[in-house]
Amino acid sequence: MITVMDDLDMHDIENNHLDEENQQFGYTDSEFLHNEENQSETQDMNDIGNDHYDEENHQFRSGDSEILDNDGNQLEIQVQSDNVAAQYGSCKQFIGADGSLFWIPEVEPGWIPTLGSIFKDIKDAIKWYKGYALRSGFDIRKSTERKKSGITTSKYFICNRGGLPNTSTLDTISDDHNKQLRNSNCKRTNCKAFVAFKAIPHSSEVYLWRFEQQHNHKLINQDCMHLSRAKRQLNVVDQAFIHKLSSAKVGATTAYRLMCVIKGGCEFVDGIEIDWKNFKRDINCHIGGTDANLLITKLQNCKENVTNFTYEYRCDKKQLNALFWADDTSKQNFELFGDVVSFDATYRTNRYCMVFVPFTGIDNHKRCVTFGAGLLCREDTNSYIWLLRSFLKCFGKAPIMVVTDQDPAMKKAIEIVFPYTKHRFCMWHITSKLPLKVSWETMNESDFKADFNSIVWDSKIDVNDFEMRWDALMVKYKLQDNKWMKDMFDLRSSWIPAYFKDVPMSGLMRTTSRSESENSAFNRVSHHGYTLNNFMNAFESVMERQRNNQIKFDFDTSTIIPIIKTPLEDMEKHASMVYTRTIFLMVQREILHSLVSCSQKSVTSGVVSDICIVKHKRTNISKKKVVVEKKEKVDIDSEWNFNTSEGDFEVEFNREDLTVKCSCMLFERFGIFCRHIFCILKIYDIQEIPSRYILKRWRRDIIPTTVLKRTFRYSDSSGNVEKVAYKAFSMLDQCLSSLSNDDKKLEEFMQKLEVFMTDIGEQGSDKLPVTKEAHIDKLYGATTNPEVVDVENPPMVKNKGSGTGKRLKSALEKATIQGNKQSRSCKTCGVKGHNSRKCLTLLNNSKVQSA
Repeated sequence: MITVMDDLDMHDIENNHLDEENQQFGYTDSEFLHNEENQSETQDMNDIGNDHYDEENHQFRSGDSEILDNDGNQLEIQVQSDNVAAQYGSCKQFIGADGSLFWIPEVEPGWIPTLGSIFKDIKDAIKWYKGYALRSGFDIRKSTERKKSGITTSKYFICNRGGLPNTSTLDTISDDHNKQLRNSNCKRTNCKAFVAFKAIPHSSEVYLWRFEQQHNHKLINQDCMHLSRAKRQLNVVDQAFIHKLSSAKVGATTAYRLMCVIKGGCEFVDGIEIDWKNFKRDINCHIGGTDANLLITKLQNCKENVTNFTYEYRCDKKQLNALFWADDTSKQNFELFGDVVSFDATYRTNRYCMVFVPFTGIDNHKRCVTFGAGLLCREDTNSYIWLLRSFLKCFGKAPIMVVTDQDPAMKKAIEIVFPYTKHRFCMWHITSKLPLKVSWETMNESDFKADFNSIVWDSKIDVNDFEMRWDALMVKYKLQDNKWMKDMFDLRSSWIPAYFKDVPMSGLMRTTSRSESENSAFNRVSHHGYTLNNFMNAFESVMERQRNNQIKFDFDTSTIIPIIKTPLEDMEKHASMVYTRTIFLMVQREILHSLVSCSQKSVTSGVVSDICIVKHKRTNISKKKVVVEKKEKVDIDSEWNFNTSEGDFEVEFNREDLTVKCSCMLFERFGIFCRHIFCILKIYDIQEIPSRYILKRWRRDIIPTTVLKRTFRYSDSSGNVEKVAYKAFSMLDQCLSSLSNDDKKLEEFMQKLEVFMTDIGEQGSDKLPVTKEAHIDKLYGATTNPEVVDVENPPMVKNKGSGTGKRLKSALEKATIQGNKQSRSCKTCGVKGHNSRKCLTLLNNSKVQSA
């Protein structure tokens, strides 16, 4: 609200005195000038010394609409053509008596400045002058602020092009200079346009004290105002947009281009590309040395505000050394699916080269699920012992089986912390080294590879059979003296499937491919230059997508009606009601094979149990079903291939308690019935799968959707504001979508929206952060520059897999890499290995022609 005072009001204000009790202003101008020694002048960081206004030298003149010469006489005004005025926005160009040009803005009547106008406070006055400058076509900046006894009495704002340009010289030949010469464009023209506000006694109000509207430079065209300094200031929405997209590995440049597309053009986006990049730089610089402390503070907020959130960390000389965290959803996932866990270290996810170690399992949809994660500075035994102890403290129990690579530090740590857990090495990591450990002739000119895979990957053979076939393989291909083969045989109990047949659910994972898949997902959204907080935001985004996929698969399970494909309708319907859709399709396949591929060969009856011999034979249904499975994307992992070779299988069936067991041990390894058992159940007219054999880990809807939708991203009260803001954006999108086909209603909606924006103010609520640093603190949910730093940033340590490129490679590995490269062919003779300049055919032809 702006009001205008008459001359009497102005006179009363000028003659009032300072009320010390109420901290108000009221003294005469003469008193003010005579007490300059008690006044303190503060200046904005952008100001230069000549931005101060010396009243004695008349740097500013009082702002009336008349144009005067140096003697105070009004000049003859010559107005230039309308084309010039139109070209440079809403202003008129004038020529003074001395031939100099100056410009006066033309604005709407409600925005024309009037001396004596009253504003409710200094913020309201600043907002008004910013609006005036924006409509006129120039930028403003702070200038002199005068105080008395620590209380502001007057405040000046000047045109951004006011002041003299920097004319200091720099001699780069001299050895004494230590400054870097910067090539920048100077825009200062010593413009005298300014405004001054003065405080009103006994009130928080201020009034327009002085005003100068003449500019000595052309004003900015309204079509180019989006390039002005005022419009290049990023608002809180754009700053949050940059911050949020960084969690998806989207940089500031791409974020700016996306916003331009969303808003329909660059002119509708605050700031230009370099401003968005600078804000991202400012975030990283502002975090600086408090990165680790900020992360610990954020995790502590999560622990206090998020249900059942756990984190542990360790410091070495105040530097962060190790970190582990898990939320309530992760704990519930582990309780249901934590029988088999895989973990593998991944690198280059943060600027400190800390190793990222996620713990991965398989959920009831046969998808990867993350139980928790850790960050380690070093990949040594002590670090892994600490990590596994934190894992055990968080979840309260150890998994049945752990799958890792052959890292010796992991192996030793697992033996110490999980003494009763079965440790299994990744089979893929071992078999992939085979070409480097045997001769080329043995690997490529014989059946060694097929024979080797038929032994090590066969989950149906027992221990004695494996050892006998291994010895025969070594003799056949003369590998008895191969050291690597001997070492792998000594470690056979840690990777051969025959040694894990008695471990429940051992068939879920035989490799670390699940961990590799999870690591790939994290690497897609992280970067080796990320701070720890940026990486944590990326981790949270991956978790949200993973859990949203769990909700999506639960939804598909509850809404998609499966197709019954066999005469055993009751059995299939029962399976479809208890299992998730993914597991049901696997069970349905076994039921189908029980009808087509299996038959009862003989039965030996006992008192309560029968021993049935089931003959399995291959049929054409296998090929047809493979096509169906590929279409339905059921069997995406070769580890879950249940194709059984031809032969006889023994099924023991108890007629009283309906217990059943098959010699193929598919249920022990995967938790579902095999085709041989379904064949016997059909014969005994069992219509449903016994409840004891329906594992909870494969059931549908075992985790409530509300649990999966929990997130620890909103760790404090500011998170509620963020969620409400997202809901408001969604509602606005819905309104625009509903009105997109009705121009009249859309125009009415825009008018109502403009009225609403006027009510709340263009600058938003006073509670919003007023500085860039304050908003960065709000984005991260903690103070980035605390008074006391308890945890310092981790040291920069290069680990063995962090991508240094200094690992020594064997001659065979180099030859293999070179052999995989596609060599170019000679254009002259078509032979690979050389080019036309070194072609012998071309050289010989040249010699013949010269002879």
